[in-house]
Amino acid sequence: MRTYSLMFALISLIMLVMFSIYVLRGPVDPLIAAGLFVSFLACAAPTLLLLKPFDPPEELRRRAEARRERARQRGFTDDPPRDQGS
Repeated sequence: MRTYSLMFALISLIMLVMFSIYVLRGPVDPLIAAGLFVSFLACAAPTLLLLKPFDPPEELRRRAEARRERARQRGFTDDPPRDQGS
């Protein structure tokens, strides 16, 4: 998902640069300028939707806590294993 959102972000950035160059360079045809700007918005919208987390923050926190609890019950920890010696 992140790859697609980054691809859309890159395309929307290119469209915004094209729009800016077109407007700053000289006489502007409003239809072409509007088309470039709408293209920018059409590429920026999926970027924002794909980067937004789908679950509310409290749901994400609850899942992380449940994951940590399951790992603790199974005996997995973040600490490296200690050598007990021979």
